[in-house]
Amino acid sequence: MTDKKEDEEIAESQKLSDRDKKEIQEGLCVNCAIVSILFTILLMVTMVL
Repeated sequence: MTDKKEDEEIAESQKLSDRDKKEIQEGLCVNCAIVSILFTILLMVTMVL
């Protein structure tokens, strides 16, 4: 019975991992956008000074 439970848990974790991968990628894109905007502003400020 433990093997069946482990197999079911593995199957569920794989289903969640697909969903999680998409959410993680979207989150990383948002973080990259924020970092790039802040970096651009920082460069503009340093060029003016």
